[in-house]
Amino acid sequence: MSEEAAPAPAAKKKGGKGKFLIAAVLSIAAGGALPMFVNVPALLGKTAEASEEHATGHVKPKKKAAHAEEKLAPVPFGDVVVNLAEERMTRYLKLKIVLMVEEEAEATVTTMLEKKKSAMKSWMISHLSGKTVKDVQFTVGVNRVQREILERFEDILYPNGHGALKNIVFEEYLVQ
Repeated sequence: MSEEAAPAPAAKKKGGKGKFLIAAVLSIAAGGALPMFVNVPALLGKTAEASEEHATGHVKPKKKAAHAEEKLAPVPFGDVVVNLAEERMTRYLKLKIVLMVEEEAEATVTTMLEKKKSAMKSWMISHLSGKTVKDVQFTVGVNRVQREILERFEDILYPNGHGALKNIVFEEYLVQ
């Protein structure tokens, strides 16, 4: 008779329940530590004040804006047409500009503009005629031209600073 080896009992899996328990404890700890490192209300689309109000049940009175919204008035500047600096063909830029000023300074700015408009227009013609089509096209070019005009107009109208000029608006901006 031959003795056959009896099959060994199946080896038990060690750590099955233990690994699950460790993973569960680590998940809970990570979830508890998350607010210390991440702004959870911002992830949920809430402001910090709204989440605090929800947690405490106390509604804080709303703070008034530090600066009341400024009221702006339009002061028309007019049209400017300049040839652009292109070698192969004649291209031009046509602008219709409106100055946005503080409402209480509208009359003052209108008077100052009447006196200094020729200097402002002369600067614009010389400045813009040195630009190429690439310089004045697309959003970046338009925004750059707008910023340059605003800065120079402020310098001309308010050489000592503290101007009422808030923005330059293009009613027409045509490149051909």
